[in-house]
Amino acid sequence: MAGENTDLLQTAKVEIIRVQIERFHEFYASYFQREETRPMVEYFFDRIYSLENNQEWRKLALGTFQNVKSLVKEETRNNIEHLIELNELTESLDLLLARKLLEKGYQPGTTISLSEYRNLYVEAGQGVQRQRHLDLVIGNMLSFYDLAHRPVNAILIKPARFMSKMLGIYPLFATVEEGYYAVLPVSRELFESFLSEVKTREREYLSTAFGEPQP
Repeated sequence: MAGENTDLLQTAKVEIIRVQIERFHEFYASYFQREETRPMVEYFFDRIYSLENNQEWRKLALGTFQNVKSLVKEETRNNIEHLIELNELTESLDLLLARKLLEKGYQPGTTISLSEYRNLYVEAGQGVQRQRHLDLVIGNMLSFYDLAHRPVNAILIKPARFMSKMLGIYPLFATVEEGYYAVLPVSRELFESFLSEVKTREREYLSTAFGEPQP
């Protein structure tokens, strides 16, 4: 937006990301404490939520990948495309909250509480977009779990890594590969229990903010 202090906006967005990750750690504390699920939740709730500040990743996602994606294995391409869509929507929503935070007089170096974040979240609105965001999060969790637990992918992941390096998109593939290994040790029963809890808690967080999901 014209006249914006981009450095200050970026600082505010970093704080928005930090407090969101704090919320995830509070909501899903038991999974962060379990050895077999810690890598998975760190990937879904820490790693993915910090991608938007990785300028190299975003440049590749919005540039090089679009030119070579037809050459990438379908499953890998789909995972990358889902991550890109999630990343772009996360970026848009976080910038909205960062602007709201600046309107409240935010000063760099200060931290906001979970309740202050919640107030910004509700005030900013965007219920439909938030629902879409949750759908993308859940879809990504499912696709990464399926990717990791399809036996043939243990064989295919090395050639896929090699191809991604040849095409100049390895940082994108590396994110997918990281997710693959993060969910690999998690049993289906445990994953389904985790996913069910995410759906319940996040839908409740949405519905109490904006009412029932809109069609």
